[in-house]
Amino acid sequence: MKRIILTLILGVLIRVALGQAPGYNPSYHFLHSGNLVADKDFYLLTVIEHDPATSALLRKNEVLSSILTSRVTLLKQHVTDTCSYPVTLLTDFKYTSDDSIKINAAVKAIYAANTAVFNRVIDSDLRASGYYQRFAPLSNEELLLKAWGQYIYGINYIIDQFGMGKKMRYPRIDSASYVVTSRYYRMVLKDIFGQLDEQTDQMQLFYQPSLAIAMQLMQANDRDEPARFEPMEQKENKKAFDRVKQVQWAKYAYAAIVIPGNGPELYTTPISPDNKIHCDAAAARYLKGLAPYIITSGGYCYPFRGPYCEAIEMKKYLMGKYNIPEDAIIIDPHARHTTTNIRNANRLMIRYGIPISKPSLFVTSKSQHDYAMNAAFDRRNQHELGYVPYRDKKSISNQDIVYYPVFESLHMDPLDPLDP
Repeated sequence: MKRIILTLILGVLIRVALGQAPGYNPSYHFLHSGNLVADKDFYLLTVIEHDPATSALLRKNEVLSSILTSRVTLLKQHVTDTCSYPVTLLTDFKYTSDDSIKINAAVKAIYAANTAVFNRVIDSDLRASGYYQRFAPLSNEELLLKAWGQYIYGINYIIDQFGMGKKMRYPRIDSASYVVTSRYYRMVLKDIFGQLDEQTDQMQLFYQPSLAIAMQLMQANDRDEPARFEPMEQKENKKAFDRVKQVQWAKYAYAAIVIPGNGPELYTTPISPDNKIHCDAAAARYLKGLAPYIITSGGYCYPFRGPYCEAIEMKKYLMGKYNIPEDAIIIDPHARHTTTNIRNANRLMIRYGIPISKPSLFVTSKSQHDYAMNAAFDRRNQHELGYVPYRDKKSISNQDIVYYPVFESLHMDPLDPLDP
């Protein structure tokens, strides 16, 4: 027993010495549910469904079982009843504050009675994955309750945005694709219930009815952005990923050059004027040998439901105009904001084994540089992400910001379901 304890302590000390927060395991292999959007937004649920013991404990709880029964019953009723508007069909699949209190109390009681069972999946999956990295300093019980809180908030957010048509944080790019009160969309909602009715026999856990509806709403609006291009290290990023272990890092001043997106305003324009400026500046720094990689960051953002992915178009531009090799370019095709440009680039660096003990270079236009250097940008990160995804930020020119990534960037949060 003493040897086991000493081994665990040594493992934590090694991770700390390497700059890794306790819990995250670079060798961790992700579990999959068959729905990558759900996996990214709600990894807790994917982990539970892969663990029979944990699933069984949740199924046996009377409070949670009553939630499941009431929602399955309601789902089946909506197939044939006269309800047709989003507010009447979807409201009761959201979670109220009373629901949250009940779920929190039930999970807390189940954990207390079955600590060893839950600690196993918390340590081996929730912590090791990095998906709950912001909660790493918390106890296992606190981490578990926080993860459930994220699920509840995330489901409500998706139903509000893509079901109710509420204007959430960034309505200009993240809204529902349809007028949700239109005759057509109301018909789609009723048809969703008709389809899910066939799946109710397989719903055994309290969260499954609401999760199924949320995923169907995202699918109806073609909002599958989190799953696009995945697994990137086997596809678009494969050549760059395979090269990481061969890089002689001491030769470079920076680990990577990060280019944020700035989407075009026109449906006919693949790459915006500012993104060309970003790429031109980044190419100049790469060709000087400042870093072995360029990370192009930006998804399908502007214009609304536009056909072009910023990261892909910037990669094409860099390769076509400057002959930069594909194995020197890493894409992040998911970021939708300047905050997540940095966060997502950090994630890729950490997961691909690029050393974050080395600074990175954030290269952009002067206007975006000035915005990112302002203290208001730090506050925005803190408000939207819950942390600042960089440390020791420093401007060295009109277009260059030096920074160090932080491990909290691994944290996945359904606050933005299109890029958690």
